[in-house]
Amino acid sequence: EGRAEIFFNTGGIPNGAKFHENGDLYVADRKCGIIAISPQKAVRVIADRYHEEKFNGPNDLVFDSQGNLYFTDPEGSSAEEPYGRLYRISSSGEINCLASGLAYPNGLVLSHDERCLFVAITRKNRILRYILDPPPFRSYIFSQLSGGWGPDGMAFDAMGNLYVAHYGGGAVLLLNPKGELLERIPLEGMHPTNVAFGDRDRRALFVTEAETGSVYRFKTEHPGLPLFG
Repeated sequence: EGRAEIFFNTGGIPNGAKFHENGDLYVADRKCGIIAISPQKAVRVIADRYHEEKFNGPNDLVFDSQGNLYFTDPEGSSAEEPYGRLYRISSSGEINCLASGLAYPNGLVLSHDERCLFVAITRKNRILRYILDPPPFRSYIFSQLSGGWGPDGMAFDAMGNLYVAHYGGGAVLLLNPKGELLERIPLEGMHPTNVAFGDRDRRALFVTEAETGSVYRFKTEHPGLPLFG
């Protein structure tokens, strides 16, 4: 209905958010780390450091079907100083660094079979595909974009097509399972930051856009891939 209200103030700088199946909202907060907010608005810190070293500033996160959490930690990294990291927190709470030396790792999504993890590398204007299964853990360039600053948030539809918020490009990009551009969906602002499927049939894509401070919504041909929460 177009109305907005404050759900919770983290006291930090919240970025990406995903629901856990238990109803908690997990948030990648640039200042607070990874936090969880219950439906009753009780907050707890899941992780804010790795081996006693504070995170640079988490950006986005995604659950797999077992409740394991993957998240990016890019703050301050760049093409010239690529020290961004990719982490995994197991459902039992164990934290592992999966990759480092990244030029601002940003949005991330899992493939339908959860054998691949796709990560937006904003400062390289590309999307990497990490192979989780079978090991060893390794990466390939899934798509090299052009124009704009680089990819930000992402979401898969049920057919394996990837919707990408192209920050600085003023559009949401639709890529096929091979990483090829199918469609460019322009927005009024130049800085789309994230995308998420909604509505009961998951055929509505919601897009946040920072330049105009707006949330856009449009219908998609295929429903979004169901998420853990």
